[in-house]
Amino acid sequence: MISSFIAFSLLSTPKPELSGWSLLNDASHRAFNFFVERSHPVTGFTKDRSSNFAEQDDSGHVVASVAAIGFALSAYAVGEHRGWMTRDVAVKKARNTVQHMIDTAPKSHGWYYHWLNWETGKIEWNSEVSTIDSAIFWCGLILCEQALKDPVLTKMTNKILGEIDWKYMRTNGGSKPSKLTYTMGFRDKFLDAEWSEYSENAMIYLLGLGVDSSTPPATWTAFERKKVTAFGKTGLTGGPLFMHQMSQIFFDFKGKRDSLGIDYWANSRLMTQFQIQYCTKNPKMYKGYSANIWGLSACDVPDGYGAQGFPAGYLGDNFDTGTLAPPSALASVMFTPKESLAAADAFYKMYRSSYGRYGFSSGINPTKDWHSKDMIGIDQGQMMLGIENARDGWPNKTFMNHPAIKLGMKRAGFRATNEGPVENRAVFKK
Repeated sequence: MISSFIAFSLLSTPKPELSGWSLLNDASHRAFNFFVERSHPVTGFTKDRSSNFAEQDDSGHVVASVAAIGFALSAYAVGEHRGWMTRDVAVKKARNTVQHMIDTAPKSHGWYYHWLNWETGKIEWNSEVSTIDSAIFWCGLILCEQALKDPVLTKMTNKILGEIDWKYMRTNGGSKPSKLTYTMGFRDKFLDAEWSEYSENAMIYLLGLGVDSSTPPATWTAFERKKVTAFGKTGLTGGPLFMHQMSQIFFDFKGKRDSLGIDYWANSRLMTQFQIQYCTKNPKMYKGYSANIWGLSACDVPDGYGAQGFPAGYLGDNFDTGTLAPPSALASVMFTPKESLAAADAFYKMYRSSYGRYGFSSGINPTKDWHSKDMIGIDQGQMMLGIENARDGWPNKTFMNHPAIKLGMKRAGFRATNEGPVENRAVFKK
């Protein structure tokens, strides 16, 4: 195995000749390095964000996220598959991390808190119990377990999945026994916010259907599918790109329709194409936007953190503030390979200063001549898995082999369809 120090020395200096798949290979490897270098050596808990340019974070930078921990487990699986990490090291890191998630990380009814201290596991930032961050962790855990096939890791995985009380988060602790949608979380009381519309939430519902056979199949059709229309075509939801990537970096929807006849892979491709067309038109006349410079998603912005997207969806008038998320444009390579490769080349050529030790920074705003100094773990994880799925489909194939995942897809009514090339398929069955 190449040590993380040597790996960093090999990857820290951007190479002018990088382009196309050589650039995406480099970006994926740098993302892997993020999870190796920014996971605590004792607990294995992974920082939510880290400097993309400084060698070390400051001493106060101690917050991990459960979602980032799930992506770290994914990274160990990818690293072993790609030869960036030996199997022995991958198994050791995965076992250690998962054991600390069992013994140290606080949870409620099997669901995890969003923010943890990366060293102690204590709750940070008055964190909520988060259904989506728990789901991302479980997906990363399942991918890692399926990839490494280590009996100890499998036993720990089964323990974690077996302790999840799905009904508790669906019925608000039993106070709403007929409710079919999941709450977004719990902090002193159940949050008012629900996963009541199609978004990145697909993973929660499919996991619930597969891990707990008593979960009603009607949960899959209970959340709303809002239609959006742009450039003469109609799809689902709109909004930030991550909403169309998060579940599908794990779940394979390609060439399939659910019980409602919807092709969600085709929808994610369409939403990406909408963004490219929007940024090409650039109605707000922001600097930099073009057919190759695009990517509206959740990311760092000049005054903090925000979400951009098109069509606007729930974002309203704040759907475009001039900040783009290069990692999201790269993550879409699993839907739009030609366009995402062109975007990677363009970002690298035009905004080279935003490409640091872990790849492209979270956000760039060309109009303000600004880019984020940090890299965010969930951005890295989505980008890495999007790239790896576009390369050979290995993450999707490996994850989908788990019995609970197969069952969840079956209970949601997913079936393979024979409709010609997937790139030409409509979102809705006519």
